[in-house]
Amino acid sequence: MILSIVHQRWGHSMYPLLFEFFGLKIHAYGVLVALAFLLGFALIAYRAKQAGDKVDDYTEALIWFIIAGIGGARLFYFIWFPAQFFQDPIGSLLSQGGLVWYGGVIGAFLATVIYTRLKQIPLHHFGDIVVPAAALGLAIGRIGCLLAGCCYGAPCDLPWAIHYPHQHETGGMAVHPAPLYETALMLLVMGLLLKLDKHKPFEGFTTWWFFILAGMVRFVLEFVRGDQLVWSQSLQISASQWISIGGMAIGAAMLFYLSWKKRQIQASASSPLPL
Repeated sequence: MILSIVHQRWGHSMYPLLFEFFGLKIHAYGVLVALAFLLGFALIAYRAKQAGDKVDDYTEALIWFIIAGIGGARLFYFIWFPAQFFQDPIGSLLSQGGLVWYGGVIGAFLATVIYTRLKQIPLHHFGDIVVPAAALGLAIGRIGCLLAGCCYGAPCDLPWAIHYPHQHETGGMAVHPAPLYETALMLLVMGLLLKLDKHKPFEGFTTWWFFILAGMVRFVLEFVRGDQLVWSQSLQISASQWISIGGMAIGAAMLFYLSWKKRQIQASASSPLPL
């Protein structure tokens, strides 16, 4: 449906500038990122109320998420593409694009660790509340990527292939709608996390499953991305896939550790007291 609307109205699957308001340019990417944060926080607030938590703690955390998420995403972009930054440092900092998905996730995660420590909130409880909203935010943000023309797909001849304008990096050829693939998959991840959270055996279960599921999504999608940054030429594994593997490994290790820790506590509680 989104693709058909874009094609009917604008002819191409790209519309970076929504409109101008008294000379101020309103970009699609910025609007979608803002919408992602707003809807994501609405879900966080709802889940926090259900859990009996103070919503104010999560409201304050949102500021941390915005700064750390966007800052981390921008920093990783400069690490991946330093030449573009050094050619125009000021323009790069102020441009609407230039964000790397994983940098934002890592930045937001580090901010969460620091914030929960300072506020003395259990990290895993806090994470379990937040991660379904993170999946929702990523899903919405990818629609902004589609309209901005970034994170584009590899060439394909499938019936649902899309075309960017001829001046785009793709040259107007038919490509995978990679951002929309990720939107659909991250919405599925959000649904799975909400379901897992209802039956979680311990705190942190939902948090670390997010790392595994999000890593799986990104690892698979890299095979249909047209803007890969390949680190291992012989293996044809991209930088994002290596980070995905690391995230999945950390998630699996933490689930194993937390499960082991729970069993140890249960065994200790059930063992007879010495006479």
